[in-house]
Amino acid sequence: MKKLLILFICIIFIQNNGFGETVYDDNYVENPNYLQGNKYLQSSQYSSAINEFKKAIRVNPNDTNALIGLSNAYNMRAVYYNNTLKATDNAISDLKSALFFVKYFTGASSSSSQSIAAMQKNLASLEASLSEPVNADSRYKSAKVYRTKGEFAAAAYDYYQLLDNSKYTFEANSALGDIYKILNRPDMSVNFYKTAQKYNPEDSDIHLKLARTYEQVADFSSALKEYGLALNNSSEREDILNSLEKIWQKKVDENPKDAETHANLGVVYQKQKRYTEALAEYQKAQTLNPSNINTKLNIGTLYQEQKRYNDALNIYNQILQVQPQNVSVLLYKAECLKELKKNDEAVSVYKTALNLDPKNANIKAELFELLKETMPAEEVLDFLYKNVQNSPMNADSYYEFAYELHKAGKIDDAIVYYLQTIKLDNKKIDAYINLSQAYRQKKNYNDAYAIIKKAQTLAPDNELVKKQLDIAQKEYEANNYNIASDLFQSGEYQKAIAEYSKINPPTSASLIGIAASYQSLNNIDQAITYYKKAMELDAKNADLPYYIASLYANKGDITNAKTYIDMSLAKNSSNKPAKELAEYISAKQSEELISQASKLYDQKKYQDAINLYTQILKNTPNNATVYYYRAMAYDAVNNYQKAIADYKLTLKYAPDMVIAYYSIAVDYDSLENYQSAKENYKQYLNKVSEENEYTKYAQSRVNEIK
Repeated sequence: MKKLLILFICIIFIQNNGFGETVYDDNYVENPNYLQGNKYLQSSQYSSAINEFKKAIRVNPNDTNALIGLSNAYNMRAVYYNNTLKATDNAISDLKSALFFVKYFTGASSSSSQSIAAMQKNLASLEASLSEPVNADSRYKSAKVYRTKGEFAAAAYDYYQLLDNSKYTFEANSALGDIYKILNRPDMSVNFYKTAQKYNPEDSDIHLKLARTYEQVADFSSALKEYGLALNNSSEREDILNSLEKIWQKKVDENPKDAETHANLGVVYQKQKRYTEALAEYQKAQTLNPSNINTKLNIGTLYQEQKRYNDALNIYNQILQVQPQNVSVLLYKAECLKELKKNDEAVSVYKTALNLDPKNANIKAELFELLKETMPAEEVLDFLYKNVQNSPMNADSYYEFAYELHKAGKIDDAIVYYLQTIKLDNKKIDAYINLSQAYRQKKNYNDAYAIIKKAQTLAPDNELVKKQLDIAQKEYEANNYNIASDLFQSGEYQKAIAEYSKINPPTSASLIGIAASYQSLNNIDQAITYYKKAMELDAKNADLPYYIASLYANKGDITNAKTYIDMSLAKNSSNKPAKELAEYISAKQSEELISQASKLYDQKKYQDAINLYTQILKNTPNNATVYYYRAMAYDAVNNYQKAIADYKLTLKYAPDMVIAYYSIAVDYDSLENYQSAKENYKQYLNKVSEENEYTKYAQSRVNEIK
């Protein structure tokens, strides 16, 4: 049922600190858009009023009067939408927008609690009439829809309701930061972006949004910090560098004698690959503050980036005279020596740096790469072994050693160190992948599969893990299947079942193996169960329902046997063994039904017997015996014509059942069709060589009938 809204609005003209009272503020300078908005509102032109009030707020976001006017316009349009147009969704959107502007827009309520409560009551009433329940998920969905449609105020209202929901806290704060920025409230945006950042501090987009908002509110120091954090991971690197250049240039213009500012502008130029300008700024910084080591270091890295390695080395050596234990400078120096092919000198400098900072992964990695180029394999392994001894808790050291052992073909040793790597760092995926490969090389397929399966749980989307898992699983299954198959062939069926069961997830082949093993153990029920499970995995296999039908037939369960043999033939109609089994099952089924019909005949339930014989003949229309039995039942109810017809069909499909001639003759006698009776008595006598009571009677009737 549609809900009617009760119109309850705040007084349009109130002073900035009023709460629903009709008090005019003589000092308020009325914005022309605000005045026009009031005129439209008084003439019920709500959409036009909304547009004018929005313009007023763009001019002055803190204009409380315009905010209340805008809220009233949304509120009154919501009433019109619902009560007149019955447009509930539009009414809900407008009420949310109204509440946003008076309750949240400035960060504090700009209207009376009474008017806000009335709007919230109306909103709750309309939301209760919706077909879907209102919860966090539905609010998030509607907020995204509103935002896409440009209904930012309504979207913001829903996002506000999600701020305390742990599932959507980050998204809600980020979205509110975006919306406030669109609505010309960057001061509010900053707060929401900062909160969002707390929940996801690695998100470069939030750092970038916050940096740009800080820049908008002229907080350049904070902007610089956020731009720096966003720089490494953002795809908008060029834009960020342009923003940084603009800020640092502004600072240089404001204080041209600040050495640090020139140096930072030089860093930006260097990142933009504007090397000449970067060097000019570094030199200015150095002139202003000659003792600053960082500026000298920047010049060195600039030369190194330009591949002016000798110039860079000159700078680094100058720094090292003052700071001989500066690890970063030693590392840069070693890199330059390496590029100049002075490998022995580079190794020496790397080792000096490593002695000063034994846990520095970058130094170890670069030194190791250089050593691999210059040292024999055994010396590299010796170096790595010593590295492990010096860093017994460093997973990377163990992994590097294991990897080189693996490359050298020392698989057993490699396995030991891969395992130690994982023990120290159970999330090092490369170690799992390589360990699985090492196990496979040792033909230890069980462990190879188990270790890569564990890697999959840690990194389900890793493509290399997926590929290795597929290979390991196939080898694992093939190995277990071969073991199980050998056990089966040797008659060790229980052990075969145990091996087949290790294949997980089970395959059609493994389930067939289990079924065949149970069949060999004469456990027919379990064999049937596993053949059925195999059918679930391999629905097109015509042999499986054939196997099941055979087992049911052996159990004497002809009904189920018929069901499954029909399935088999439906999948492969040319299967000769299945056809033969189908004939056997059909015959057994007919035998059972014939037996039931005969019991009905003996009980003198002749019509029931006739019905059952008829049912049998639908499946076996050439069955002479059934025609004969049904004829006898017809005789029992004196239906001689039908009896004669069935006796004739008996002779058609079984000419040697000559007794049918005698029965036909007797029925013709009963119908007083003596000539036909005499002919059939003669037929009977001609085909029977031995005398019996029937021949005697037949002969007597032939003599009597003229």
